[in-house]
Amino acid sequence: MKRFSWGLSIFYLVFLYGWIGFDVFLFSRMGAESRVHIPVLIIVLINILFFTALMIVVITQSIRSISAIRNKNINYCINSYLFYKYAAAPVILTAIFISLYIMLGVIVITPMSFVMPQLLLILPFLWAFAFIMLPIVWTFAIIADIPSFIASVCILAFTKSENKISLGKCILHFILQIIPIVDLIDGLYISIKYWKRGKVAAVVTAFCVIVGMAAYFIVPAL
Repeated sequence: MKRFSWGLSIFYLVFLYGWIGFDVFLFSRMGAESRVHIPVLIIVLINILFFTALMIVVITQSIRSISAIRNKNINYCINSYLFYKYAAAPVILTAIFISLYIMLGVIVITPMSFVMPQLLLILPFLWAFAFIMLPIVWTFAIIADIPSFIASVCILAFTKSENKISLGKCILHFILQIIPIVDLIDGLYISIKYWKRGKVAAVVTAFCVIVGMAAYFIVPAL
């Protein structure tokens, strides 16, 4: 049976977070005094290079997951799902946070602008930022989540073919896999409930959630 490809996974991490790091660096330099000036054409070409390389990795991994299901290699699909889901989690959580932050700003400032006319100067820039930033952020998030989503579909298809799950539950799990954060919990449930795998990942997830919640409430109080 085909084993999980760590080399392909490392390429995925390098291209995904290298692309994000490059664009974050550029955004951080915009409007600031810096001696670093990269021509627009170079920026576009580098972004195209990152996108092309990442899509090659994503497509390759998706094909390997589909091939693994044909060979009834459920271990490969579960390992792929867990790795790529955890790898994409920071990107998806960041996309959710930025989206909520921007939406909250729009919801708060828009009605206030009727009372405070000076806010009307800020409002167009806020709306423009929302229309530009949100598609960029969610493009990263969607691309990052493709390998784990394909793996989840393969797992559900194989689980259904083995009569371990009904069609109704299969559809329900598919819907849950579209919902950020819920998808990871659902994926762990599927791997543990139907395939007796993923218990270590479940413990790691619970630990991360507890630490994250503790940091959220404790750090601001310090």
